[in-house]
Amino acid sequence: MRNFFTNWDVYRLCIEHNTLFHREVGAILRARVSARTAPFTFLDLACGDAALTAAALRGTPVSHFTGVDFSAPALSLAKEHTRDLGCPREFLEADFAGYLRATTGAFDVIYLGLSLHHFERAEKRDLVREIFRITAPGGEFYLYEPILHGGESRAECLARWKALMDTRYRDFPQAARDALWQHVSTADYPETVAEYVESAKDAGFAGGEVLFTDPANTYALMRFAR
Repeated sequence: MRNFFTNWDVYRLCIEHNTLFHREVGAILRARVSARTAPFTFLDLACGDAALTAAALRGTPVSHFTGVDFSAPALSLAKEHTRDLGCPREFLEADFAGYLRATTGAFDVIYLGLSLHHFERAEKRDLVREIFRITAPGGEFYLYEPILHGGESRAECLARWKALMDTRYRDFPQAARDALWQHVSTADYPETVAEYVESAKDAGFAGGEVLFTDPANTYALMRFAR
């Protein structure tokens, strides 16, 4: 619990300063799901507090919301944030990778944000195949992840990210900056957009489109249709 709230304080700083561009991603996701006129089911993988997806889904014909996260405190917050969606909700305390491999459900819209890059390439591809398996016909998968530039190594990407500490994160307390760098340098394994698109096509998705990249080209929101 102590570890959750320590990390959560840093995460909330990122949200408040919009360093992860949740405002832009949330607005795009909202525009996309708002265009749906028929009821749809929504799966939020590694949902955290579900603040982004809850805001995107309000007022849409979402018929069922499922949130999956390994953190019980995060799920408690997600329950509060999604309370007014006006549809049945389900929350599962589980690692999203394990959930994907076990579930037999099917969902119209699936969102996974800032989590897939914690896995090595082969496992990323396996997880995208599992996501395709549970995407309903005519459904869509939204993926938001940090990205490598073409021809860039992980070490080069990390050096580029570290330079952001002096610009994008300059107003953060030093302890928060240190915690962020510790996480990124030990747990992040980003891919190029081309690699993500190839993984999705290999899994069976019809194709992919990039809906957003931040000004420094560090993150991309991608959409894949079934």
